[in-house]
This record gives sequence, C-alpha cells and structure tokens, in this order.
Amino acid sequence: MLGKSQFIRATRTFLTLVLRASLISLARVRNPVLLFGLLTLVACGGAGTQGGVLRVQITGLPTGTAAVVKVIGTDQSERTVTADTDLELPPGDYVVRGLAVGSGEKDAPAYSPAVATQSVTVGSGAGASVKVEYQPVVTKISPETRVADDTASAALTSLVRDSGGRTTLTFAGGNPQITALKPEEILVLGPSAAAPEGHFGRVVSNDGTTVVTEPADMQEVVQQGAFILNRTLVLDGEGVVLPQGVRPSAVGTCLDVNRTLDAKAGTGGVAAGLKVTVSGTLCLSINVSFNMIYRPIKLVNGKLVQPPPDVYLDSKVSTSSPDGRKTNLKVSASALVGTPYGEAPFEFPEIAVRVLYYKFNSIEVWTGPVVWVITPILSVDVGAGGTVTAGVKFGMSTEGSAGGGFSYDSNSNSIRTWSTRELSFTPEWPVFNSTLNLKAFVEPSIGFLIYGVAGPFLGLQPYVRFKTDFGPPIAWQLYGGIGLSTGLTTAFEGVPSFSYTLYNFEAQILSSRQTPPPGQTTGNASGFDASGGLVVGPDDTVYVGSGNSVRAYPYALAPKWTYNTSSNVQGLSRGNDGTIYAWDFGGTLYAINPDGTQKWKTNPLGNLEIRRVALTANGLVVTAGGNTVRTFSAANGAPGWSDEVGESVYSVAVDKSGHIWSNGSSSVRKHAPTGGVLATVAAPSSPGGMAMAPDGTIYVRSSSMLSAIAPSATVKWSNAIPLGDVWSAPAIGPDGTVYLCGTPPQDRLYAVNPTNGSEKWSYWHNAICKATPAIGDNGQVYIITDKSLRAINASNGALAWHIAAGNNDTKSSPAFLTNKSVVAGTSTGLISVYAGGQLATGTWAREGGDANGSGRMR
Repeated sequence: MLGKSQFIRATRTFLTLVLRASLISLARVRNPVLLFGLLTLVACGGAGTQGGVLRVQITGLPTGTAAVVKVIGTDQSERTVTADTDLELPPGDYVVRGLAVGSGEKDAPAYSPAVATQSVTVGSGAGASVKVEYQPVVTKISPETRVADDTASAALTSLVRDSGGRTTLTFAGGNPQITALKPEEILVLGPSAAAPEGHFGRVVSNDGTTVVTEPADMQEVVQQGAFILNRTLVLDGEGVVLPQGVRPSAVGTCLDVNRTLDAKAGTGGVAAGLKVTVSGTLCLSINVSFNMIYRPIKLVNGKLVQPPPDVYLDSKVSTSSPDGRKTNLKVSASALVGTPYGEAPFEFPEIAVRVLYYKFNSIEVWTGPVVWVITPILSVDVGAGGTVTAGVKFGMSTEGSAGGGFSYDSNSNSIRTWSTRELSFTPEWPVFNSTLNLKAFVEPSIGFLIYGVAGPFLGLQPYVRFKTDFGPPIAWQLYGGIGLSTGLTTAFEGVPSFSYTLYNFEAQILSSRQTPPPGQTTGNASGFDASGGLVVGPDDTVYVGSGNSVRAYPYALAPKWTYNTSSNVQGLSRGNDGTIYAWDFGGTLYAINPDGTQKWKTNPLGNLEIRRVALTANGLVVTAGGNTVRTFSAANGAPGWSDEVGESVYSVAVDKSGHIWSNGSSSVRKHAPTGGVLATVAAPSSPGGMAMAPDGTIYVRSSSMLSAIAPSATVKWSNAIPLGDVWSAPAIGPDGTVYLCGTPPQDRLYAVNPTNGSEKWSYWHNAICKATPAIGDNGQVYIITDKSLRAINASNGALAWHIAAGNNDTKSSPAFLTNKSVVAGTSTGLISVYAGGQLATGTWAREGGDANGSGRMR
C-alpha cells in the first residue's frame, strides 16, 4: 500500500489532478467498517417496510436532451433518472448525483448540474423532493496550452518515453506550430501514426525538430469545461494479437480460452508446484461512464484557487456479450508439495499469471477544442494461492454482472464509493486429495489510459475458495466470492499502480453437508498400484495393498503410512481391534497395527500358499493356499491347527456357528472349529472364491457354473452360467440375489435367483472384471473393471452411472466411506465416487463379506 507522500508523488507523475485528488480522498476513507457496512446492508435489504416517494425535478436542459441523474441508496442500489420522475423508494438516506451530459465531440455543447451531489432522506410513507439544475458548461483552455492541428500532429516521426516520465518527440522539420513551442507551454497532440494514442505534456526544451516534455496535469490544460465518456466495450479479438491458448470464438463476440499455467519452486529439498488451468468461453461487455467537470476559479481566503474537478467513474462488467452469449469459464487449481520426508504443508503466495492483455481501439473525447485520447485496456489474470499439502481440483462457471466506482465532489470535498453485483456461481464439485485452504480465481480488469500513459481502472475478481478440515469426520466448504477494486494504472516503468478495494464478497455455495449428485467424484489419490486388496476402517481410513506394501489413506486422500512387505500383496483383512492382516505372493502373513507398525509376521510358506484369509470369533486367522487350510493366532502369529485336503485350496469362510468352509478345485469342505474335515461335497470351483448367505448357504463358482451348497454339505442346485475368467467371487444382496462379474468373452454382470440358480438379468459391461461386486444398501451393485467404476440398479440391471478409472487389473472389491461414497482401487491409485448409500449389512456384500473383509458371517 502506498503511503500518503508516496502516493502524492506518484499521482503527480500520472498526469491527472483528478485522479490525484480523488484517490487521495479514497485513501483517507479506507475504513474496514465501510466495507463491512456494504456487505451488511446488502444482506439486510430492508424488505417489508413501507417506503416513500422521491420527486426528482430536472431543469436547465434544452428540449430533447436527456439528463443523467443517479439516485444511490445506502444499500448500493442505483437508479438512473433522465427526466422529471417520481421514484418509489424504501425509507432511508440517498445521494442524488447529477452527471454532465453531452456528446463529447469537438466543440459540442455540454451541460452540468450547478450542484453535483445532494443528499435526501425518504421517510416511511412520506415524500421528499430534490431539484437538479443543469447549466451550460463554458470551456476555457489555459493560455499556455497549444493544441496542435492535424498537420502538426502528423509531422511527429517518433515518441520515446523514459522511466522518469519525460518524453522525447521528434518531428519532421519546418512545421510552424512545432517550431514556435516554448518551454513551460503545454503541447496537446492528437493521434498519429507515430503516436496512435496521442500525447500531451509540458515543454521542457525545443530545438525545432526535437521537443522534450514532462508530465502535465489535465487541470493545467482545462481551466473550465467537461470531460464526458459513455461507452460500451465489447470483447471480440479483432485486430488484436492474442496469447497462446486464447482465440476469437467462432460465434459471437467472445473469446475461447484454454491455457494451463505452471509455477514451480524448490529450496532445501522442498519441491512445490502449482498448476492453474483456465478453460471455456470468456464473454464480457463493459459499460463505462467517466465524467469530469472543471469548475471556475474562485476566491478562497483571499486567494484565487481553481478547485479540483468533480469526478464520476462508474464501470459495469457483465459476463455476457451483447448478443446474449454467457461466460462459461472454469478455473481449476492443483498443487503438489514434496519434501524428503513426504508431503508437507506449504504456504503458496497468491500467484497470478496474465492470460490476456487486450487493447481496445482508442476513443477520442473532446473538451471544447482539446482532444483526449482514451485507450481502454482489458487484462485477464488467472491464479491461485493458499496452504496445501498435496492437491485439489475444483472450478466454477459464473454469469451475471458486477460494477462499481467512485465520485468526488469538489464543493463538499467528499468521496463516495459504490458497488453492485448480480452473480451466480455454478461450482464444479471438488475432487480433493489433501488438507488445504486454496483459492483459484479469474480476474478481468478494465483500465483507461489517457494518452497511453495513465488512468483509472476497475478490477473484478470472481473466485472459488476451497477449505477442508480433516476430522474425523472430514468437513469441507466451497465458497464463491467476488472482489472489486478501483484505482490508477500507469504505463510508466517502475511507477506502481494504486488500487482501492471497493468490496470483497464471499458466500458458501457447497459444503460436505450437502449431497453431491450420484456418480460425482469426491476424492482420489494417484501414483501407486491399489489392486492388492482393500478394506475401510470405521474412521474412513482406506487400507490398500500396493505392490510390495500396505498403505493407509485417510478418506482415500493423502497417505498416512506405508508398511513394506517381501513381495506383492495379494489381499487384506481387518480385525475388530483395528489390526490389518495382509498376505503376499511369497506366502508371508503380516499383522500390522493401526499406526502402521508391525505387530507380527510369519515365516514365508511359499508362493501362493496363502490366497485368502478369514478371521474367527475366537482369535484365529484362517488361511487358504496350496493344498492346506491353516490357522494362526491373531495375538502373536503362532501356528495353530491345519488340514491337508489333497487339492488346491482357494478360499475360506467362517459361518455363524464357527465352522470353517473351504473350496478347492473340485470340492467344498466343512471343517470343525478346532480342525478336521467334517464333510466334503463335489462342486467345481475356481480361484474366484466363495460367498456365504445369512442362512449358511455357500455359493461357489467356476468358469461356467454356479453351485449352491447347503449348510448340511449337500448340493442344493448347480446351474450353468458362462462367466469366462475365474477371478471374481460371488456377492449376495439383501434379498438373497447372487451377483457374479464375468470377463471376456462373457463380459457381463449376472444377477442370479438364489432359489434355483436361474438368471434374473445380466448387464453387459464390455470389460475385464476380476474384482468381486459390492452391494449397496441403496439398491445398487458396484463393479470395478479395467475401464471404469460402475453402478448398476439391482432391480433391473440398468446402468445408473459410471466413472472412467483407467486401465487396471484390480482384484480389489469396492468398499464404502461414511460420506456415502464408494471407494475402489485401481492400478493407478484410489478413487471415491458419491453413491448415496453404504455397504449392505447382514449379508455377504463384497469380497470377504463385510467392510473388514473378515470372511465371517456374523
């Protein structure tokens, strides 16, 4: 922020007394209470109270000339009056501001109110009146001003401006107006080939062909007169060199934007990267009113003083084009921070990268015989900032309009600011994978350079801010906001611009308490293999087998810990005490504490000597693999009883009575809780495993058949179902329906009647499906294939939604989080998607039966 003395010095360099006077006044009223009041008043409104009538009477204008009178309320509401009018208004205090009117053409007549600003109070049920008296504006140019004609302006061959504000002008020799210039005179040049934006300044030296000038104030040129600019600016890209990723839209006056910006930093082993992507259509129209009235010299304390001009600047930026097209611009930000010890919080400064600098054609505004050349400049920045640990992706579309400005009344030496907004946000549901407080924004700013040197600007910043608080439970909020600032911009190198915040409004538009649409991605963690089994704890920590390791990911986001194993993890199970049991390809069984430390592990038994496990109620871990069913103590890993069965054993399950069931390549066996085979029944099965219904019925599958085995170890029925590859185990819905996922050439999900094995329906997923389906309590079945995560309606087999999940070879059955999202592992990480339900209970609803993958019917 500039200090007062710095600001005065800077604004003198900026040429224009009007902005110096106005912005010094703005600096004096920088009061946070004012901004709070703006927000409070907008929120309160005042509806339901009987208002009154304000009679606005206008005099002094020629017939057919419309007035421009602004009636501004304390709630920032604004009404424009052009003729005598009775306004019905809510009770309150109002400012009535009359603006100068005129065409702004050369020597065209202009009219201004005798009193620029008046205050009036409208009572409840009462009337009030105000009179705005216009009078002709008499233009007076200072005697030292020299306005060059077209011939003299065209004689300019070069213009060079230095960093101190001085300008060297070179002319073709012989022009009498130029050769006659004397030091201290003020030269005003119109647009020319060498200076498309014209020039004016005080002459320092002149040798007839080279003229050196220094900045002059507008008020040193115009002693009395009016400056009137009222225009609508449209973004079309014609005749403008646009940056990479920005091009004119094929239809309408808009720009198509698609830019990705990267900012990277790194010190002391810490690497930080920020990526901001802005894409979509940018449609903007800008209405600007820039009005200055120079008042006559008056006597003050015995001295003749020329008062500073009255100023009015109002600009409204609308996110739609005049032909009705609307802005649909999405800004997404992702950040990644890494240290030698893993990911860590990192405070990002707000980083803005300019994607567009758009210079409109110059506009000529006349004060009598003096021309002012105004060049509107539109710049668009995108960026982000905040505190992050791993990353986030979110965005929004906006439509509506916002505007504001300020006015300065020289009679009362008072300043007023105002702001308006009509905005709606369409948020992109956040996909987050870290703890963060991150803001992403797009900021168009409109400025007006006078003679290409300096002038006022209005900056608009719609943004989205994402805040999370990792509990448990997790909580997050998505806010939409908009900031509006005004101030002074300059083309001088090394001279800072000055800005003043009119308001910064922020409102919550989404939160974790709200319900996203089904199929909306709610989280992900990428960069690792998550196909080696998956279970979820009651605190929403996702435990996943990943190559030669077990990983813990709270809420399927940033990693909590990693435990390394000897070989590829084949599956996971979780005990009621939080212990994670993992087994690897080499036949080692691991018990891992909830904090990631080792509880115990067994000696390796050999490749595929452990394919699956089940947990008994009396503290045993039962394994299936090789030709043997084995048991180990859950407390310390000590070996217990084992049964050699003479064929490959694929899986085990524990029924409600504590009996253990195993399935092999050709048979299903029932084991006593203390060991020993009690019964054997012939039933072809596969490495895909088995499922147990609440009534004790065992379902086993092979590549071409599904069999139901009664608790008495007899076959209830067998039915031929072409299932293809033999990886996925059955799952059972709350109504007893059995679900099986096939792979090519039989790439379908089957729903089977539990009474006779007949097909209820089948859904063609056209992919490889090796993971056991997961059954929700909301009437949907979830499958993860090598292409996508899909939700299928259990009633009819119709697809409810699907999310691309990339190429993967996962055998990890989907699970659920407490926020009703389904989480699945892939070969590239974890993905969670809002499902609107939880895992079905009281049945064998996924791999291992329940959320823990315990392999036990409870």
